[in-house]
Amino acid sequence: MKYVAWSIVVSLLLGLSGCVPSLHELYSEKDLIFEPRLLGEWVEAKPDSKSTLIFTKSGDKEYKMVSTDRADKFSFVAHLVKLGDKLFLDISGDSSVDCHTLALPVHMFFLVSQFEPTLRMRDFSDDWLKEYLKGNPAALKHDIVDKDLVVTASTTELQSFVLGHLNTKGAFAEAVDYVRKK
Repeated sequence: MKYVAWSIVVSLLLGLSGCVPSLHELYSEKDLIFEPRLLGEWVEAKPDSKSTLIFTKSGDKEYKMVSTDRADKFSFVAHLVKLGDKLFLDISGDSSVDCHTLALPVHMFFLVSQFEPTLRMRDFSDDWLKEYLKGNPAALKHDIVDKDLVVTASTTELQSFVLGHLNTKGAFAEAVDYVRKK
C-alpha cells in the first residue's frame, strides 16, 4: 500500500494537508457535471502563497488539473460532482503522466462553495475524521496505513457519510480561496 503513503506526501506538497484519501471516488456517472467557470488558471488568494491550479477540459465531464506550489508541479484528473444542491471536486492522480507519484489510485475531494468572485473550496478534514472514527469506528469503512487514515467505504457509503456531515462543526476545514489569474 505504498501508493497511499505517496498520496499523503503529494497532498502535503500541494498544500492540501488535511485531505482524506479514499480508495473510491465520491461520484457515480450520474453525479458528474461540467462547469465552464472552473476552467482557467487560479492563484491562491493568500499573499505569500505560490500555489496555483490550472483546469482544462479533458473529457465530456472531466478536467485535467495541474497544481503548482513553488517548484513542484502535479497533474490530476478532476471531476465536478453534484450531490443534492452541493458541489464537490474529486481529484485523483493522472495516470497519463509518466510519474509513479502522480498515478495514485486514491481520490481526494473538496466542497466547492463558489466560483465567483473567487473559487472557494474546503477539504474534508482528516483530523476531524480521525477523531470522529475513534468514537464511531463503524460509521465509515476505513483503514490505518502507516498511521494515516484511508477511507475504504464504497462510493454510496462515502456520499451518504459526507452529506450527513455537511453541517457538522469541524468536518470540513477552513475555506481556501483562489482568484482567477489575470
